[in-house]
Amino acid sequence: MFRLIQLHTEDGVPRIGVDPDGYVSARAALAHYRTTSATYFAVGRFDHEGTLTEVILDPICGLDGACQRPASVVHAKTFERLCERCSAGMDVLTVPQLARRLGIACRLAPSVARFRQSSIGGLRAPSGNRIAREFADHVHDVAWRMQLCSELAESRTALNGLLIGAGALTHRQVLDLYPALCSLGEELPAQIRSDLCRATARPLSPAGVAGLRLGLSSRD
Repeated sequence: MFRLIQLHTEDGVPRIGVDPDGYVSARAALAHYRTTSATYFAVGRFDHEGTLTEVILDPICGLDGACQRPASVVHAKTFERLCERCSAGMDVLTVPQLARRLGIACRLAPSVARFRQSSIGGLRAPSGNRIAREFADHVHDVAWRMQLCSELAESRTALNGLLIGAGALTHRQVLDLYPALCSLGEELPAQIRSDLCRATARPLSPAGVAGLRLGLSSRD
């Protein structure tokens, strides 16, 4: 049996949440996962007793598939899948390291897509990587937030950086930066803000965590 799973940290300890819906194959579970990847972390294989025995990760970088390069690592705090290029300068775990941290076998699913190229013929630049690295140090800067919102309105790739950057904040950073985070929540492009508001109904998902940290609510 296969089910979609969520993964978050609680006081530095990884915690796994399980969706109740079951699938007869990993292929079917992955197909559904790819329609709701911002909500879930991966697909889990469960034995006949309901014990999680394996974690199957989508093989493509990013929350929304914007990068399309093969994922090779996960972010050490948010557990987002990242390719070698997008993970540059970040604190990451390899898949074997993730397996040791969770105490559960982990693997990447077979690749299902080729690299997507931009309209000018080159691979997409990892703007999300830059945004994630700069987020904690620059979210208080009004000019930086304006530039971020401009990028969010033009490219879904930037959303990866927002979700990773917000998700990687420590609890102390969230408290210290909360006024600036709430300002950013109000300044977001309408569609992004609406999506994150809805995501807060799923508080363990990457988008839900980001939405709550930006002061958003499903009631907004």
